[in-house]
Amino acid sequence: MPDAIPVHSLPKSQSQVPALKIYRFKNSDVPSQIPEALPITPLPTDTPHRHTYYEILFIEEGQGFHEIDFHSYTMQGTGMHFVTPGQVHLLTFAAPCQGFIVAFSEDFYTFYNPGSPSLSNFPFFQVNKRQPVLKLSPAERHYFHNILENMVEDHLGNEPDQNMLGQYLGLLLQKCAIINQKVSHAHLQSASSVPEIVGRFQELVEKNFREMHEVQQYATILNVSPDYLGKTVKRFLGVQTQEYILDKLLLEAKRLLVFTNLSSKEIAYHIHIDDPSYFGRIFKRKSGLTPNEYREHVRKSTI
Repeated sequence: MPDAIPVHSLPKSQSQVPALKIYRFKNSDVPSQIPEALPITPLPTDTPHRHTYYEILFIEEGQGFHEIDFHSYTMQGTGMHFVTPGQVHLLTFAAPCQGFIVAFSEDFYTFYNPGSPSLSNFPFFQVNKRQPVLKLSPAERHYFHNILENMVEDHLGNEPDQNMLGQYLGLLLQKCAIINQKVSHAHLQSASSVPEIVGRFQELVEKNFREMHEVQQYATILNVSPDYLGKTVKRFLGVQTQEYILDKLLLEAKRLLVFTNLSSKEIAYHIHIDDPSYFGRIFKRKSGLTPNEYREHVRKSTI
C-alpha cells in the first residue's frame, strides 16, 4: 500500500490550455469502426487513483464494476460514467470493455464553451448529489458513438482543431443532461431550485476544504454573513454548514486511510488538522469507528 494515492494530470497543449485526451479501454478489442491509432489509456485503471481533471467513460459493451469513493456501480451494457477531480476510483472488468474514455480539464471545457452552463450545473458533476452513471438506450448509444467517432477522427488528425473538439465535448455533455432529465425529471426540478449561493458554496468547499475549515471563511468569500449562509445551506441541503465542510474532510480522510499507509496523525496534518487527537474524536463521532478501526474494517470488506 503506497503512502499517497496516485494523482494523474493531463499534459498541456502549446497554447497552455490543458488538452482533451481520448483513449480506449485497456482490455478492449479494436473493432473496425475504431481507429487502431487511438491509444489505450496509459494509466492503471484497476488500482485506486484520482485525477486533477474530469473523465467520461462511454461504455458500449462490457461487464464489471466501477468503484467511485466507496460506492460500487455495475458495468453492464451501455452507459456513461462520470468522474470528477479528486474522486478515488478504479475499474474491475469481468469481460472485455468496448468504448471510449474522454479526459478533460475544467479550463478546456470553459475555454471552448464560454456561453454554456458550468460543469457544476450538470447533474452528474454536481457536488452534493452526483449521479455518476447514466444508462443509455440503443438509439442513445448510436448517437454518442457517432459523436465520439467524429471526435476521435479530429483528435487523431495531424493538426487537431481544439475548438471543434471543445464544442463536441459541450454537445456531448448537454445531450447527457437532456437524457438525464428525462430519466429523473423530478430530481432535476429539485436540484434546479437550489439558489446560486449554495452551488457556489459547494464548489468552494470542494476546492478548498483541506485548508479552509471555518464557515466564516466561506461566508467572507461569498460576501454574506455566516448566519445567512448557514440557514440557506440548511434549507436546501438539509445539513449544517460546518457539518458539510466536515463531511468533505472526513471523506478525504477515509480515502487516505483505505488507499494509503499514512498514519492517522499524518492524515490529520494532511487535511490541516493540527491536533491528531481532535481528528480521532470527530472521526469516531461521524463514523462510529476510530480511524484505524475504519481502515481495518474497510480493507477487509471491500479491498
